[in-house]
Amino acid sequence: MLHLTDSLDRGIVLDEDRRRQYYAALAHETTRLHRLVESLLNFGRMEAGAFEYKFEPVDLAVLVGEVVAEFQKELASSGHHVELRTDRNLPSLRVDREALGRALWNLLDNALKYSPGRPAIWVDLAREEKRIVLRVRDQGPGIPVEEQKDIFDKFVRGSAARASNVKGTGVGLATVRHIVRAHGGEVRVESRPGDGSAFTIVLPAEG
Repeated sequence: MLHLTDSLDRGIVLDEDRRRQYYAALAHETTRLHRLVESLLNFGRMEAGAFEYKFEPVDLAVLVGEVVAEFQKELASSGHHVELRTDRNLPSLRVDREALGRALWNLLDNALKYSPGRPAIWVDLAREEKRIVLRVRDQGPGIPVEEQKDIFDKFVRGSAARASNVKGTGVGLATVRHIVRAHGGEVRVESRPGDGSAFTIVLPAEG
């Protein structure tokens, strides 16, 4: 952002099409920075018990579809795509729309960062008996069993992140756990090294 702003401010970029590209890139990066700052602030509030959830009846299929569609826009130039499968006739749940959407976004963002050479990310939303299950699956390097119990702790980053130099704050999965627990649910991970990972949000179908 500093480089782009400096180039525009000093008049180095003379071509109008190139200037428009620079402004578009600045807008995109500003949005990403805004999300990052909001995520860190919200995580701090959650840690302090000061985050106020706003529960309301929500059609999860619609919510998940909206988040996936917005995330898909971020992938426009990356060659990735998200495949979404949703059960019909799911019950509406009382959830915090923004918070649960943020939890899904974090899982999608993780899947993207850890599977850069793989084109697809899979999202499944279904009812399993008395639970609603939201699963995000990738084809990344996977997570060793000994690391899986710690990856939801704040500032913990796995060996795959260090080996691949994947950027991050280390609070994305911790935020997901906070949000899901506030909804009376749990988040799980299934993964094997070399075989990708599946992160699953499990929510009670009633209540």
